[in-house]
Amino acid sequence: MKVLNKFIEELLKQTLENIKKIDEEQVENVLKTLQSAKRVITVGMGRSAVVARDFAIRLLQAGFNVITIREDLIGLTPLIKGKDDVVVAVSGSGETEEVITICKVAKEKGAKVIAVTSFPDSRLGKLADHILYIGGRTRRWKYRDFLEREVEGEREPISPSGSLFEVSSIIVLEGLVAELVYLKQGGGG
Repeated sequence: MKVLNKFIEELLKQTLENIKKIDEEQVENVLKTLQSAKRVITVGMGRSAVVARDFAIRLLQAGFNVITIREDLIGLTPLIKGKDDVVVAVSGSGETEEVITICKVAKEKGAKVIAVTSFPDSRLGKLADHILYIGGRTRRWKYRDFLEREVEGEREPISPSGSLFEVSSIIVLEGLVAELVYLKQGGGG
């Protein structure tokens, strides 16, 4: 239990420090975009898929029309309809090929794209209408394709910093849902 407790304490400390760096203007832009969406499509691969799916479930529970796309459902990808859709793409690196492909299609059809990433200057960041910068990823991957990275064994270390992006993202996105519910119920004005 010595490693477990130390790991948890360090991860909580790093997560709190990380979340304090969130840009409020970015959050406001993301909130406005989500409020105007007729449908939200979340996408992520690997551990980012877990974050995207959690966000989708919470949005669904809050009354949003939501679909999630992840590596095991890629063949079941729904048609992105266009300007009424908002794609929330979760990718720590901002370079995951499958996520980029879905976002390119979304942009071509007129959908809005929100990037949740540690690298605003990534390909995902450049495609996005809005970026929600969440620190945690500190390096770029050699392989851009998620499955190729997994086969080659390229992944984050098992350490508090190796989980920082995902843990921070889940907490921030949970907070976004709480704020959206508050606003939907007439709060804030």
